[in-house]
Amino acid sequence: MPPPPPTEGPQARARLLHAALRLFAENGFAKASIRDIAQAAGVNPASISYYFGDKNGLYRAAFTEPMGSPIAVDAWPDTLPAFIELLIQSFMQPLHEGDLVELCMRLHFREMLDPTGLWQQELECEIKPAHAALVGLLCKEFGLKTADDDVHRLAMAITALALQYYVGRDVVQAVRPGLTATPRGLAATTSRLVDFAQFMVDGERQRRATARAAASAKKASSSRTPE
Repeated sequence: MPPPPPTEGPQARARLLHAALRLFAENGFAKASIRDIAQAAGVNPASISYYFGDKNGLYRAAFTEPMGSPIAVDAWPDTLPAFIELLIQSFMQPLHEGDLVELCMRLHFREMLDPTGLWQQELECEIKPAHAALVGLLCKEFGLKTADDDVHRLAMAITALALQYYVGRDVVQAVRPGLTATPRGLAATTSRLVDFAQFMVDGERQRRATARAAASAKKASSSRTPE
């Protein structure tokens, strides 16, 4: 039989999710008890079963939901500029949640150090496919049949533009909080990151063209050298 519906009100699930996120981030999965989470949320422990099934379901929700749903593979754009824009926007959008993002990052770091399997699942099912899709579009942009190390470096550098605002959130808040503190500032920062990513692509294209021209000139010079 399913558990009875909770009586704490419509915000019970949200309070449970926020309390779980904080306690899981602070204490880890094993040390954060169902009772402590329910007490912090001000709800009956039975509500966890109703909303999330069990402690594992609550942990999964705390790990994934605050950061937003991942972009489905069939929703990825097939052009490089559109893909870059969507990628960076998907990273920056959760920053609207403010301090909640810091808890999410702490939980992700804890998951890496004390894994339950969710980080590996995210890596295999979301991060690697997105990286591969970006690499494929970069290869198409540069006329390459297969990706070399510099294509992978560029793909990671593009992602790092937005990722810095998570990992270095405390630095951003100390140095220039207006970059992300307001919806207008966050929108402007997101737009500029998209521009910066395109500049990186343009610079890599030019670098490759210069390298090809230099190699061709060297080859032509060698062919004219008398034996």
